Amino acid sequence: MRLLDLRVAARQLRADPFNASVLILGLALALAASYLLAVMLGERYRPDPALHEPERIVMLDFHGNMPGRQEDWFLGAPFALHEALQKSGAPLQHLSRSSNDWLTLRVGERQQRSAVLALDASAVELFGLRSLQGDLKACLSRPDTIVLRQSLARQLFGERPALGQLLHAGKHMLSVCALLADPGSQSTLREPAFIGFDSPAAELDEEMRSAWFQITGRIYGRLAPGASADQVGALAQALLDASPIMKQLPPDWTADGRKAAFMRALPITRLPFEGREGRLRVQALWALGGVAVLLLSLALLNFINLSSVRTVQRQREIAVRKSLGLGPLRLLLQFAAEAQLSIALAAALAVLLAWLMVPWLAGVLQLPVPDSLLQALPLLGLAAGCTLLGGLVCLYPAWLAWRQNAAAALQGRQASEGASGRWLRRTLTVLQFGVALLVCSLALILSLQNRHVLARDLGFDPRGVLALRMPDGASPALAEDLRQALAQRPEVQALAWSDSVPGSGRIEREGGFLRADLGSDGGEARKLRVVHVDADFFTLYRIPLLAGQLRTGEQDTVVLDLPALRALGWARAEQAVGQDLRLAYTGLAQRQQSWRIAALVPQQVLESTRQPSQPHAFALKRSEQVLATGRGAWVLNLRLREGEPASLARAEALIAPIWKRYVPDQALQLEAVEAAMQEPYRADLRLAELVTASSVLALALAGFGVYALAAYLVQRHARELVLRKLYGASAGQALTRLLREFAGLLLIAALLALPLSWWLGQSYLSQFADRAAMGLWPQALALLGLLLVSLIASLHHGLQAMAMRPVLALKS
Repeated sequence: MRLLDLRVAARQLRADPFNASVLILGLALALAASYLLAVMLGERYRPDPALHEPERIVMLDFHGNMPGRQEDWFLGAPFALHEALQKSGAPLQHLSRSSNDWLTLRVGERQQRSAVLALDASAVELFGLRSLQGDLKACLSRPDTIVLRQSLARQLFGERPALGQLLHAGKHMLSVCALLADPGSQSTLREPAFIGFDSPAAELDEEMRSAWFQITGRIYGRLAPGASADQVGALAQALLDASPIMKQLPPDWTADGRKAAFMRALPITRLPFEGREGRLRVQALWALGGVAVLLLSLALLNFINLSSVRTVQRQREIAVRKSLGLGPLRLLLQFAAEAQLSIALAAALAVLLAWLMVPWLAGVLQLPVPDSLLQALPLLGLAAGCTLLGGLVCLYPAWLAWRQNAAAALQGRQASEGASGRWLRRTLTVLQFGVALLVCSLALILSLQNRHVLARDLGFDPRGVLALRMPDGASPALAEDLRQALAQRPEVQALAWSDSVPGSGRIEREGGFLRADLGSDGGEARKLRVVHVDADFFTLYRIPLLAGQLRTGEQDTVVLDLPALRALGWARAEQAVGQDLRLAYTGLAQRQQSWRIAALVPQQVLESTRQPSQPHAFALKRSEQVLATGRGAWVLNLRLREGEPASLARAEALIAPIWKRYVPDQALQLEAVEAAMQEPYRADLRLAELVTASSVLALALAGFGVYALAAYLVQRHARELVLRKLYGASAGQALTRLLREFAGLLLIAALLALPLSWWLGQSYLSQFADRAAMGLWPQALALLGLLLVSLIASLHHGLQAMAMRPVLALKS
């Protein structure tokens, strides 16, 4: 390839700036998406570079096997296993425990709620942690110190030196004794602050440390020489089976040799792919990678189409060069130079677009911004890939140019690309249409399902309701004082307690209920979902009572929804009010209780659309009952009066002064209930956002493909169009041939792509128990959208052909 080839390639781009710009932009967008996703996938599959032999570091993992429940691996283990492994002489080195929690860190008037990891000092060697300042291992061995990342230290102390400074972590005073660099995108431990595992600020009581069926953290270790993960997993399983807790379990948990739980040793190199969130994230990356490949294919097909059109238009130029001795190899190198120049410009623009897009994409996928985006190895991979693509896309235009008759072209007789060339072009166009239809249909399916999720009838009204989480260790007296202070504000309309934000799925509690009026022969217990609330909950969420009444302060009473009424065998609400139920909680802490039915409400939908709807029992509690555990899990639901702005910022400004009066050492935790309810669907919303953006790009690329094809068809049929017009045909009649060819190609693409999109859509919707009724509307709308884009894209060339002077068309 010579400099002259590049000069000719640059001249070709300048000769048609509009088409060249659109082509390079479309290719740059597709390359940017492919490059970004390739980098992110690569980082998921590459371990933390700071770790030595990361495949030998394992995490102990627990899987509950309680009867009647389908559970996933917890990605954690009971801390009681740590001591048992040490006593058993397990083949593990640097055995370390970790527990993650959120604490309010306070320095003077500055407050920052931050994730804090309680960690054993042995983790320093295990994870290869290196401090910028201070002795990290000594810090994690002391109960009164904290380690900060650089960014968090700047937020708390500004430009002052942080080492040796004091701060409040919740109720505890700690000294900053070491600083760590901010984590890389592949770091295993990403928390901004660390404390010793035995630090009082970790608030890990003896029950949490010794319980076998309480998962509050992780246990890591490095395999000793010669040991395997399977060997350690088998040992952990044996220790669990021999633990004292097994004798305290209900008989059905271990009947007939049944395992009450399973243990495994999981290499941390597999952590990014484990758990529901990890699997969904990797699946989304692969799915989006497939979409990016499809978009790249569209852009390359456009490139081939346009290059072919240009080749036909340049017949005389190519004929002159061939007559001057241009051989097939030199002709191929010329077309390769033209392709490489366009793709190189697109690649440069793609790197810039990827750099601009990466914060948005990382936020959507909830992944760290990749450090390797602009590193040498990925960029070299991009350059190699672009070089290969340039070599491939130039083959067909070069072959087309070489087979043209030079003598005929020099005599002014324009040749076409032949029957085989036309069929190849039609095939490429069908592929373009098919990919666009497939991506657009899937985007519509995801959007309609998400719209259904957000608009479904829940039985309660969360609009405008805010949830205020109680501070860590809040006493019932403090919580009630806080509630009374908020109730005195004229802007507040209603307040109510609940054990969690309704519909968020953060707490799931089930119980088996029996009707007391049927005696001991009441039959099999009916499983209901149990939600703890106070009597004001129903008024705040505008849930009407169908029967019965509620009295503030009542104890041992329950409110049922209609599905629960029917599950227990009553036909009418009036029959159930006042009746007693016997309740046995399912789970490890099984206990029985007798409750009286106080009222009935309509069906409540607190499950995500992936879960089948359950019957509900609302257990009524008083404030001293709801906060008796002191763990701060309960929330105070708050609704402002009509006419008051319900924005989060407005509510924070209202509540903050009262909060500081009662809880000066902890940050305010306020969230909108509607936003919290969307947490189970955020992955779906993010996926729909990405696929929608891809569908817009696919439509644009398909439209440009139609634009290039229309340019070729108009050039090829110019004489025919003019002659039809001269013989009295209208504009519509003259363009019939052009429109007929587009319609045929679009029909073939629809027959191929729409059934596939329907099948993929049904596969996606099969994971939902509550689905949107959409029929074939997504496919129909995608087809209509592509038809409109095709008409708009071809309209320019069609009108240009009809405005052509007959003498020019006949002369050429």
